[in-house]
Parts: sequence; C-alpha cells; structure tokens
Amino acid sequence: MGCSAVFFDLDGTLVDSAQDLTIALKNTFKVLGLKPHSELKIRQWVGNGVDKLLHRALTNDMQGEAEKEKFELARAIFHEAYINQIGLSCKIFKGVLLTLKTLKNKNLKLACITNKDRTYTEILLAEKNLTKYFDVVICGDDVEKKKPHAMPLISAAEKLQVDLDSCIMVGDSKSDVLAANAARIPVVCVSYGYAQSVDLLALQIECYVDDLSKVDFENIHQKHQQVA
Repeated sequence: MGCSAVFFDLDGTLVDSAQDLTIALKNTFKVLGLKPHSELKIRQWVGNGVDKLLHRALTNDMQGEAEKEKFELARAIFHEAYINQIGLSCKIFKGVLLTLKTLKNKNLKLACITNKDRTYTEILLAEKNLTKYFDVVICGDDVEKKKPHAMPLISAAEKLQVDLDSCIMVGDSKSDVLAANAARIPVVCVSYGYAQSVDLLALQIECYVDDLSKVDFENIHQKHQQVA
C-alpha cells in the first residue's frame, strides 16, 4: 500500500504563530493587570491548545492549572484579543508552500490536524491562504480527545476515506509524535517548531528536517511499511 494522505500539524509546523499569541496574551494580561510574559517563554507553552496555553501563562508553570474563575475571565478576554490578531504577525515557514503544492500535484490527500479550536484555525488558514490545500481540517474541539491521542488522526483518515496505514503525520512536538505512534503511522518532525524543550530525536520518528520540501514522503512511508 502506498502513501495516500499526509497529515500536518498547524502551529509550529506550517506557520509561526507565536508572535500573534504573544501579542494577544500581552493584551489579555494588560487588561487583567498582570505582568506579561516574553515571547521566548510563550513559545515553550504553545502546542496543546489555547486552554493549556492560558493555564500555563496564568500560573507561569508548564503543568499549572489556574483557578476556574480567573481562567474563565482570561479566556474571554483572550478570545477577543486573539480574534483581532490572528494572522497579522504570523508567517508561513520556509518550504511549506512548495511542499503543499507538490503533494497536491501528486494527488495526495492533505489534512490539517491541530489542537487549536476551529474558530481560530479557520481564520488563521484563511488569513494565510492555506485553506485551499486541505481536504480535511480536524481541530481540538472537533474530537473528544486531542493529540497526543490518536483520535484526531483516525478521524482525519475516516473523513478522507483512506486507510490509516497509508497516512503520514508531520509535526513539531511530542504530542504529534505520540499521536502518530499511537496510530502506528510514520511521523516527520520539523526542527523549527515548538518542541517545548523536548528532544524529538530521542522519540520514535522517521525524519527530522529544517525544510519540508526536502522530504520524500513516499519513500518514508515505504520504509515504515517494510519495518512494520
């Protein structure tokens, strides 16, 4: 069985959205009367959805959980701030457009699988003119369990009407790797994303690159099938 579909994470894989998130968080903290965090720190917290990001920012702790009332207030303020900021300071990573165009020309099906809420995802994809490349978009609020669970990947394969075994995952974080491992499909990791200080090379991955346009997806899938 050959490769029929490629799944892409969004933040840190296709686009560098950290600056948008930083500006929205700084505006949120300003309203709350709190000291804002640096973009460097916020980059370490990105990758598990807005709720996780806010809990981490409010507690200044990767594993932190803010008080319910404080979190809900921050969530409401952040929503407005981020809606007005999405895509304005966001950049598409090198090699991404060429990769998407090449895969589409090969008639491979593409899915964007993100832990981001659909409201934010659709705006971001539209702002960066990326919507047209994806046959399916699976967001954090579309499924019962987000990455690192395999559920979003299984859902994408079902919606694309392809065998999960014929798919490849592309991401920048441990959550992407674990989701792919749980789904038993190969995973390509990019070096430039939001790895949250995790050594991705120490995980079970097929490829680690700084430019997606250099990846031979069909070859990676074939090698994974041989090992499996």
